[in-house]
Amino acid sequence: MAESYSCKGQWVHFSNSACQTIQFAWAKIADHFIDKPAMNELSESLKEISKYATGGAAVGIDDEYLDEPFSRIDVKKAWLKTMSVLIEDIGNGGPVSKDMDVNWDDELRNSWLERLIVMRDCLKDQIKT
Repeated sequence: MAESYSCKGQWVHFSNSACQTIQFAWAKIADHFIDKPAMNELSESLKEISKYATGGAAVGIDDEYLDEPFSRIDVKKAWLKTMSVLIEDIGNGGPVSKDMDVNWDDELRNSWLERLIVMRDCLKDQIKT
């Protein structure tokens, strides 16, 4: 099964287990920045939704798919920060990506990076408008 994220009308797909792994990584990053605005709420929400990831879900980065708290601008900014940190970490083989229980090779790393960058850029565009 796969999870799909709507980003500017295009779909970004990850396997269900990859989606859970990414959500837990974002939550871990948010925990690292817990003193920053909305990070605690973001972390708790990501942990909660990842418990129920069952595959075949279509969720979104696009505004029409975002529910509370993800639709709030402060949470979007926090989420953008976690996305950016994860992208940098995966690209550099940093500590978060090493804890992700993923058997990284160049092809998988590049594939995840491409999709995560699409998601990050979609969220970044929403914050600008």
